[in-house]
Amino acid sequence: MPNILVTTLGLTWQIVPELIGFTNPDLIDLYRYHPDATALQKLRRTWNIGPVEHLWVITTENDDTTKMIGPLLQWYDLLGSANGFKLQIIQVSGLKDLNSEKDCLDMKEAIFRVVLHASEQTAVDDGKLLLSLAGGRKTMSSDMQTAASLFGCHALLHVIDQPSPEQWLKRAGPEEFTRPFPKFWFTACAVVTPIVVGSVPPNVFLRKDIAGFSAIRGIDFPMSSDENAFPHSLRITAHSLVNAVEDRIKRSAYLTVNYSHQLMEADRGTNFLALYHLPPQTIETLQKIRIGVHRDSEKKEIDWLRKLPKTELHCHLGGVLDVKDLIRVAEVCSREIAPYRSELTAWVAQIERLGLLSPALNDRQPVDFKALSFPLSIPRQWCMVALILHLAKTPDCIESLIYGNWLKSKSFHGIGFSDYERLGNIQGSSLLRHPVPIRETCAILIEKARAHNVCCLEVRCSPTKYASKGLSGERVARIIAGELQASGLETTMILTVSRHGSPDEIDQMISLAGTLLKNNGGVTVFRGFDLAGNEQARRPSEVRTLLLPLMEYCLHVTIHAGEGTPADSIWEAVYHLNAERIGHGLTLKDRPELLKRFLDRNIAIEMCPSSNMQIVGFRDNFLPETRMNPEYPLKYYLDAGIRVTVNTDNPGISRTDFTRELHRAARLTPGGLSLWDILRIVRNGFKSAFVDRSIRNELLRKAERRIIDLILKDPWP
Repeated sequence: MPNILVTTLGLTWQIVPELIGFTNPDLIDLYRYHPDATALQKLRRTWNIGPVEHLWVITTENDDTTKMIGPLLQWYDLLGSANGFKLQIIQVSGLKDLNSEKDCLDMKEAIFRVVLHASEQTAVDDGKLLLSLAGGRKTMSSDMQTAASLFGCHALLHVIDQPSPEQWLKRAGPEEFTRPFPKFWFTACAVVTPIVVGSVPPNVFLRKDIAGFSAIRGIDFPMSSDENAFPHSLRITAHSLVNAVEDRIKRSAYLTVNYSHQLMEADRGTNFLALYHLPPQTIETLQKIRIGVHRDSEKKEIDWLRKLPKTELHCHLGGVLDVKDLIRVAEVCSREIAPYRSELTAWVAQIERLGLLSPALNDRQPVDFKALSFPLSIPRQWCMVALILHLAKTPDCIESLIYGNWLKSKSFHGIGFSDYERLGNIQGSSLLRHPVPIRETCAILIEKARAHNVCCLEVRCSPTKYASKGLSGERVARIIAGELQASGLETTMILTVSRHGSPDEIDQMISLAGTLLKNNGGVTVFRGFDLAGNEQARRPSEVRTLLLPLMEYCLHVTIHAGEGTPADSIWEAVYHLNAERIGHGLTLKDRPELLKRFLDRNIAIEMCPSSNMQIVGFRDNFLPETRMNPEYPLKYYLDAGIRVTVNTDNPGISRTDFTRELHRAARLTPGGLSLWDILRIVRNGFKSAFVDRSIRNELLRKAERRIIDLILKDPWP
């Protein structure tokens, strides 16, 4: 990785070794006894300044500079053949001094050309370009700084000189610059201190083909006619590079707009519009950095993703609770089970005697909690509460009972829908059959949403399934809706109809929807319905007639389809049930003509990486055991321009959260996802939310402002 240092030279040759003494201290440690030697070492580390392998010196062609070149070459020779860097002197042919406007323009053209070539070489060789503001006239320093702003540099260097009457440094010969300066030079004489002025990114408008303008390249602006000559003689016959740069700058507003359009055209799907107006180098960074590839970077990546504003469009209330949450809900319900305590104690003891709560027996299969024999006289939810409380001091045991050998991530993939569904039997309709656990579960979900910056939350539920003695489906729905409305978040309640439900059960849901919508019913968060459950149970076309009354209400429609069935199921969801969004849609890729309709209609896909991985099985960059699994189609859809959204499905069952799902999406993508990809997914979530258009636009604007603020103030670490 050759690093290049470019400096100008006037009537003080000593400036060159002073710079090398800073950049190459292992070669000549001039500042070993400097009063701020420790600070100089820290400065090198902070700016990651390593030794330079090439030193390019730009100067005029006259007797005075020739006198300066003499001792400079002597010093270079004294360092010996193992000096570690190659010196190249570039003299502007015929330029005696900077005495006229043309002279200054000639030097400006020369500096621009040299820096352009140096920037190209370091870019190709993955090196660093260092530019010096010291040496020569003030106009030369100004031109060097301008060149840095155009072509970029890793660091701008300068040397601060506090002269003393003795002028030791100016009288010192080449030998004195091959070893550390004596201590007394820094106490009795001048103090010379190198500093770093800053780092400058290149102006991308000069380096890209934009709007009919070709990129500015060094091959069009030669640095020397004879590359082997020493010194190089650079003859300036025209100020072509200076003129080309000035022309670009004049057209910068036009180029900026066209650059943004060019970026948008290259994207198959649109990102947040403000991103296209960020500095080009920032855009390139967002497009270049990829996450989900290296396990060592996981924490850093998740910490950054957590800060992003998010949506959650596919989350089932019955799968929200993890083990810690189950214990919390059970503890809140402890008062409710008091009337049944003696009978529940006897029941739990019986379960223990049967050995059903022994983790050792569950190395292969998890416990099916719904299949347990429950006392008929006790509501089922209180049996679950008693069971959880009995095991509350050993949460690891609860996890082992729930997951069995799927407790380890390397085993928890491709288990199938039925087995995955059984993992939630300890919660959902087994637990949410009373206002207390329902409210506490909603509170937990809302807390988690806030903790992960979810500002648009959609919750799926089947209130009629949670109905029990004294608790109607309507009452359940109003409790859930009330908790959502009071959260302060933008929330939506989606009623879920089960494919395997009987016609009577589906009718109950339709009737409930009508009741909630009648005269607005006070349930403003109820905006859509969903068809879920095992896709093998009933095809979308088979429930169309049953669901027509729901469609009459002009509700939003999202349908589970293509998770474990062919793409025909997705086609039916779109053409028979008018789906605006598809849950999972993993097989859509198998019908390209249907995928085109998704693009035409802006139909979104609600992908749930963790549950998709756990049910179907896909390759995971962090799990070598999955290398034979199929590739997750998320990136394929994203590149095609589909509105891909990322969601949790059942965060408690899948042991995930709203941030980790974004990261899991990257993990399931070969080569990971770029930050640009992630931001597109985030935007897709807001664009696909089931809210009024005005609210959606406001959510988008707020999210965009937060993201831009994050990128500018808290960039990728």
